[in-house]
Amino acid sequence: MLLPRILTAVIGIPIIIWIVHVGSLAYASFVLTVIGLSLYEYSILMQFAAKPVQRTVLFLFGMLIPATAVINNFTIEQIHRNNLLSLSITLCVVFSVVWELFSGKKSLERIGLTLTGIFLISWNLIHLMGIRNFPGGEGITFMMLFTVWTMDTAAYAAGRAFGKRQLSAVSPKKTWEGAAAGFIAAICMSLLLRIFMKDILTLTQALIIGVIIGLAGQVSDLAESMIKRAAGVKDSSNLLPGHGGILDRFDSYIFLAPLIYYFVLFTA
Repeated sequence: MLLPRILTAVIGIPIIIWIVHVGSLAYASFVLTVIGLSLYEYSILMQFAAKPVQRTVLFLFGMLIPATAVINNFTIEQIHRNNLLSLSITLCVVFSVVWELFSGKKSLERIGLTLTGIFLISWNLIHLMGIRNFPGGEGITFMMLFTVWTMDTAAYAAGRAFGKRQLSAVSPKKTWEGAAAGFIAAICMSLLLRIFMKDILTLTQALIIGVIIGLAGQVSDLAESMIKRAAGVKDSSNLLPGHGGILDRFDSYIFLAPLIYYFVLFTA
């Protein structure tokens, strides 16, 4: 189990670093791919949980919203950007309700689970593109990635070595000791990386980003664990050998990406 995990990381991490560095459409395509595969895994998890979603609506609008964000970034004049994205979100909600009205099932639960998937995954993860598009966004994106990886490693190692008190019932192997180590590691790594980003972030901003990652990243991970527990599965899929699925690898960014985006937006 350890060898496939290492091989996946050795192959995958350099590719991700290269894509982040290149940015532009290459990075946008990568984020869209992550969103699309995450939506697919979410639909399968809901099927396992015996709580089916409107798959057509999930995929159609789950990809339309981030695609609109890509169009905004590369082709649309500034004055129309917010309106186009607002339109796609409005159509998403309206179409989900209308779809259910004429489906014969008329299930509010299906509407809710479908919209939850779209906004939890698609809407939140498109902020990864927004972060990369900031002035200095490449550095901020790398800071976020490296800090999350460090946090996950520290939480895992400390949890195995010292973990005694369970953090949450939705993820029995996670402990308060591991979470504390991950939180501290996130702050330390964020402050360390700030050495290379003095022209982009202040020391206070780097500290707050570390706190956000240390808290929101781990809570986001627990949120995905809650979905998997409802489905009765350990991993969201087996797409990444030794790591599980795409959702398993990017779950930390579901809450993290929008929080980092708006923090940088309002403090830049």
